[in-house]
Amino acid sequence: MKSKRTSELTIRQSQKEVAEYLKAKGEKWTRLNDHYLRITHLVEEIGELARGVINLDATYGDPNRRGAEASREEKLGLVEDSLGDTFYHLLAISISYNLDLQTAFENSMKSIETRYPAITTRT
Repeated sequence: MKSKRTSELTIRQSQKEVAEYLKAKGEKWTRLNDHYLRITHLVEEIGELARGVINLDATYGDPNRRGAEASREEKLGLVEDSLGDTFYHLLAISISYNLDLQTAFENSMKSIETRYPAITTRT
């Protein structure tokens, strides 16, 4: 099932696309209802994201850190890939619990904006 995107997707559209993909793959492959596995995959991707950020921003050298010798562009590519994988796994978790990730985000954003209002400047 190859995506034929011609415009930007909303979170809800992304969730629908992932749900269709997971349905096509089947439960035996996706193990969608194995929530422990879903969270484990998400944590693994967040670890890869953390390593990518460390490799980009660390001010010290560590010869044993995987990816430390990559170019800045390669490191940014790995961070981007990890962000995409993390988003995919968040979508899969929301699908497995039948939750709307877009609504969850919108509610969280409202709460964050209420607790931490943006500072506006007057001109």
